Amino acid sequence: MNQKKISFLITILLFSFSSLAQQPNLPLNHQYSLIYDKIFLKKSNHTSFRPLINSSVSINIDSISHSSFKLDYGNYYMNKIFSEHFIEVKNKEFHFFVSPILNLALGKENEDKKNTFINTRGILIGGKIGKKMQFESKFLENQAVFPNYIDDYIQTYNIAPGEGYVRPFNNNGYDYSMSSGYISFEPFNRLKIQFGHGKHFIGDGYRSLILSDLSFNYPFLRIQTNFNKIQYTNLFAQFQDIRNPLSYANGFTRKYMASHHLSININDKLNIGLYEAVIFSNDISAGNNSFDINYLNPVIFFRPVEYSLNSPNNVLIGLNVKYIILTQAYLYGQVILDEFSLSEMREVDNWWGEKYGYQIGLKTYDFFSIKNFILQSEYNFVRPYTYAHSDPLQSYSHYNQPLAHPLGANFSESLVIFYYRWKRLTARTQLVYAKYGGKKLNDSTSYGNDLFLSTNNRNLNSGVEMYQGNLHKLNYFNVSLGYIINPITNLKLNIGFSKRKLSNENSTELTNYYYFSFSTELFNRYYDF
Repeated sequence: MNQKKISFLITILLFSFSSLAQQPNLPLNHQYSLIYDKIFLKKSNHTSFRPLINSSVSINIDSISHSSFKLDYGNYYMNKIFSEHFIEVKNKEFHFFVSPILNLALGKENEDKKNTFINTRGILIGGKIGKKMQFESKFLENQAVFPNYIDDYIQTYNIAPGEGYVRPFNNNGYDYSMSSGYISFEPFNRLKIQFGHGKHFIGDGYRSLILSDLSFNYPFLRIQTNFNKIQYTNLFAQFQDIRNPLSYANGFTRKYMASHHLSININDKLNIGLYEAVIFSNDISAGNNSFDINYLNPVIFFRPVEYSLNSPNNVLIGLNVKYIILTQAYLYGQVILDEFSLSEMREVDNWWGEKYGYQIGLKTYDFFSIKNFILQSEYNFVRPYTYAHSDPLQSYSHYNQPLAHPLGANFSESLVIFYYRWKRLTARTQLVYAKYGGKKLNDSTSYGNDLFLSTNNRNLNSGVEMYQGNLHKLNYFNVSLGYIINPITNLKLNIGFSKRKLSNENSTELTNYYYFSFSTELFNRYYDF
């Protein structure tokens, strides 16, 4: 077979239609979402439960991608580099694509003159079969040397933030891997069923106090039903507590979550989301055989069930609100209640069980009438012991990380993000100021920040104040410039600088960190804690 015939066959095999809408789910990445989120303000959409399922939104993703980026270069090889998947086969009944996932980064931490790097190689595979079934899978293998504060975190919790269990690599590095994937089935136009291994995010802000994509991937079943102004989602998930393995053969201790989320578009401007979840274990050896068949009921209210069963499980209730104040701006907020008791709050001053949190935020597009200039400002507040439990196994956590905010509880946080995009060039600045009450040295008492300490080991029953314990003050600043090489996989070049200061009653930690990266950004990495 001559070279011309080989080239022709390869061209037919790899031919594809350029589109950012190839993935069944829109990637769960904050900067990726900015391409579409402004358009969601103009039409009625349910945006608080993410990742968004492509077929559930009422906008044409293809038209947005074409208007945002030049996608057709008129050259096969240029298109492959700058606007298409590496391999793609597509017809009316079948679609299959493959792309590499990379995160190649070099950095320098000035304080200790420490050289850092990340070396991630992975693969993205996805597509659809017929009109009803879609699939996607990712696998990543990583080696890394991190800045000192992340290194300290890994030494404490044995995980890379959001990316799984670590093994030693050379002298001061780590080796870890991560995989995710799902199968999505649509038996009816209004019903979506997904089964897989991944993450979710509930909210319209940068952080979520209800459910965040902060922690490691987990097995899940997601059932989503749409009725125009109403979207109802059931999420069933299995989490792991990796502090005490059951055995080499049985792995880590498992716990489970059953949750419901009801999103209602009250009108064209106001959306309200109601959330409830129960965390329960089935560890018979520890006397925690707390599963009840009622948890599988897709429309039940968990709190009355807990009272009727006299159950020890952990129940959380949440509210999410989004209000469009201008055509290019919206206010958003959340409230989370954890085993809330109004009668106890009335009787006891600053009762330890006042376990609640709230979020207030503003997001503005085309700020100062500058196209694609975005301002986001957010405040988060969570009382001590929120998300925690008398049995740490049933805390609102997974794989040694919180399921909501990276600071756990007993904190307040203010953050501001500026983001600007011109064609494929991007600029981003983030400022974070936070306070939280952490552990004291050589003290095993729970002051309400660490979710993995039992609430039975608390210091007080009443008079519980914010930031009790060892007061920590965090200042975090990051600025980065980037170039989007391929928008379909969000492959980017980035250069940036991070400055961090964490002070408490015992010490002050300083980090000045420069970095350069060549990265496929399809999910969020949270190093801003």
